[in-house]
Amino acid sequence: MVSIDNVYKTVLNILNKENRGYIVPREFNTLANQAQNEIFEGYFSLRNYAASNDSDYSDIKKNVEEKIALFENEETIPVGAFGNPAGNTTASYFPYPSNFYRLGSAVADLSPDKYHITEVSNKDVTYINRSPLMKPTTKNPVYTRHEGGLVVHPSTGIDNIIISYVRKPNEPQWIGGTQAGQVVANTGAAGYQNFELHPSEEHELVVKVLAYAGVIIRSSEIVQAAAAKDQQITQSER
Repeated sequence: MVSIDNVYKTVLNILNKENRGYIVPREFNTLANQAQNEIFEGYFSLRNYAASNDSDYSDIKKNVEEKIALFENEETIPVGAFGNPAGNTTASYFPYPSNFYRLGSAVADLSPDKYHITEVSNKDVTYINRSPLMKPTTKNPVYTRHEGGLVVHPSTGIDNIIISYVRKPNEPQWIGGTQAGQVVANTGAAGYQNFELHPSEEHELVVKVLAYAGVIIRSSEIVQAAAAKDQQITQSER
């Protein structure tokens, strides 16, 4: 986890050093969320081309996996849980949790037994259901992806599934308060939220927020300097 107060103070110090400008908390929070999401999404593309090695601490691919692991969840979902956000009326529709980002795997929970659920395409599921040999059963179920959730086949007999998934990071939020006449972080305020990224991302968060802030205050110097530093960070991760 990265302290949002540290990032905010660093950004303000850099912007104010030469009277380049100022961003208010509301603007900063918007930029902070954008920066966090950009870094978070980058994990998944970086994982695809990052090289592995035998080092315990400098294996880039292993380090990326460690960062993603901070957001891995497992959830038991009853059929029709969490409302029905996609408007699906299928009896075997299992909606994703509200913080869902990417699916790992799914199993049918037929306690005490559990059975892996195989993904099939919407194009193929009709043929599979019609095939005497391939027709899904509760011990050999399949699922198709639907907007906002999964549709499991067979349509009866499975009331709960367990999914392993990557959740979205919580939206960062800096909230200020007053202490001795100075505006300081009110860390006890409802809604105050630090960045959820790995501590090693603090520097890149500062750089990305500065790049966005430079656009807001119309400072080409800030934008260019931040872009150059961001490119340097990207190259070092490969």
